[in-house]
Amino acid sequence: MNDLARAYDSILVIDDHNMIVNGIRLLIGQRFGQFLHANTGAAGTSLAVKHQPSLVIVDVVLPDLSGDAIVREIKYRNPGTRILAYSFNAYSAAVLKMFNAGVHGYLVKSEDDAEFVKAVTTLLDGKEYFCREARIHIIHRVFPEEEHPRLIVANTGFSTKEIEIIRLICQQKNAREISDLVFLSERTVEQYRSNITKRIGARNIAGIIRFALQNHIIDLADL
Repeated sequence: MNDLARAYDSILVIDDHNMIVNGIRLLIGQRFGQFLHANTGAAGTSLAVKHQPSLVIVDVVLPDLSGDAIVREIKYRNPGTRILAYSFNAYSAAVLKMFNAGVHGYLVKSEDDAEFVKAVTTLLDGKEYFCREARIHIIHRVFPEEEHPRLIVANTGFSTKEIEIIRLICQQKNAREISDLVFLSERTVEQYRSNITKRIGARNIAGIIRFALQNHIIDLADL
């Protein structure tokens, strides 16, 4: 099935650049029963409360309100809504403000269409998606490198296959992509992912990346 074939109730884009909004509408608008747009944070928050959209895409910089304030309000009023933040630049301060506010993903507007669609699909599947620049900022600031990294890969009980899947998860490959690379079914990959997450004690992809970095399963260059 085409990734764009599945329909969701509504999407809300909060951005004061109409050309970008129109590009998003053309790219993914067909996935949603209703496409909503606001040029200001106040108007966007009002629409979010009224329509309870499946997905909100919000610019970090808006004329009236900060992006992180908008995210916090929408999450408080619409806990079931998925939120993707984006900006022209992945500055550390902006990424961390949005991450701490609780966004489910972050992209730079210079990313190509395929990356954008992948991010949207990942969020709608209930997972997180952060572009490479955002991931690096999050790892450096939220999970600073320990003085003595724990070299425990050999003692974790993870198999060679599980280590391979951890690496692919850190690269934000989805279940379908991982299944093609490791020659397992998507359902089996999802089970592997669930077991890995529980054993690591990670709450999100950032936690998996932290574990992989601390145990030298991946390097920053791999992200």
